[in-house]
Amino acid sequence: MKKAFLLSSLCFFISCSVFIAGYADYSSAKKYFKKGQYDLAAYHLSKSLTLKPNNKKAINLFELSYDIAVSGHKQNIRKLLSINNNSKWPRLVEEYNSLIKLGGYVNNLRPLLKNNINYDLELIVDDFSDKLLDANKRAAQYHYNLGLKFQDEADKENQKKAAINFRLSQNYIPDYLDSKELYKRAKRNATYTLLIREFDGNRKYSSYIRDQIMMNQTNKSKEFLRIINRDELETILSELALVQSGITENDYLEISELSGADHILSATMISSFNPAETITDTDIKQKKEVVIKKEAYVDSTGETKYKEIKGMVRARVDHYKKQSGAKIRLSYKIININDSKILYNGEVNGKNDFFHEWATYEGDKRALNYKYKNLVKRKDKFAPSENDLLMSIAKDVSKKFANKIAKHYEN
Repeated sequence: MKKAFLLSSLCFFISCSVFIAGYADYSSAKKYFKKGQYDLAAYHLSKSLTLKPNNKKAINLFELSYDIAVSGHKQNIRKLLSINNNSKWPRLVEEYNSLIKLGGYVNNLRPLLKNNINYDLELIVDDFSDKLLDANKRAAQYHYNLGLKFQDEADKENQKKAAINFRLSQNYIPDYLDSKELYKRAKRNATYTLLIREFDGNRKYSSYIRDQIMMNQTNKSKEFLRIINRDELETILSELALVQSGITENDYLEISELSGADHILSATMISSFNPAETITDTDIKQKKEVVIKKEAYVDSTGETKYKEIKGMVRARVDHYKKQSGAKIRLSYKIININDSKILYNGEVNGKNDFFHEWATYEGDKRALNYKYKNLVKRKDKFAPSENDLLMSIAKDVSKKFANKIAKHYEN
């Protein structure tokens, strides 16, 4: 009874603390403060005080977090300004942005604290807007100049670096100079075109995986990778009337020249399936001493009472375990068409296991232990078919494979 009371009290305390206004953010702020992440501490404290302005401890911790955070950013700025290298400007933008964010927390809290608890938040908030504007211009120019430097080299890797820097320059000043046009040109020059061959292996599932990769290219790889899809292959064949001349989709070297492909991806899929098998453990003996009846008696005061009469009850259990499973292993390689060198290779694996267990019994159910009491509530059920298992794995493998390709070609 005492344990139940303590448990209910604890649950009540926890549930109440969760719903106290600003509690979650205040708790997070204290953790971030201990870790030395003062910007995050100030952020969560500002959120907490917005909900509960009269939390004096939160106010004190906010003021301390703000001062330490501002001091740290100003120190970083002094160090960066002493460096004679233009690579400092993007980092200075980050520092000024952080200071402006911190100042925003103070400006939002000042009237709130004044109106609710008549508290003056006496923190110094400097104006860094002019310095941020200057740093943004210089950061944009820094990345723009890097882009110009890399674009002079014709190879795709340098064109990729050029495109990335032209894109980054626009993060600081939108449409900076002609960076937008230069980005498009460099991106076009940097983009690799990938031709995906038909996969070896079970045609149904390998074709599904291939089609998914061709149709659903991830955003991670889209910037510098173009995958030739089925429609494009058919267009190439039909427009150039190559079907009649005997060239088919399997003539990848010829098609790669016509499509302008840079790389070819090939893969081999191996699948396996274990049919459903049921293992039965029969005649499992169960016994337990339980109360089988109550017997009345009269005590010395003449009051009628009852005593429990215990006895042994028994049961016999049959325990069933049904299991099956399937696996897919997809090994792949991507080669450079120009020199036939392997650029990337790897393996993607997937599996799906089915397991179900249940039990039946004869005798007195009270004899069953906890495990079998639960298992006898279950019934036999059908195992998924080979097709269901392999198709679910193929879907998973498609996503994994798309992510693998993306990692090869992402920035």
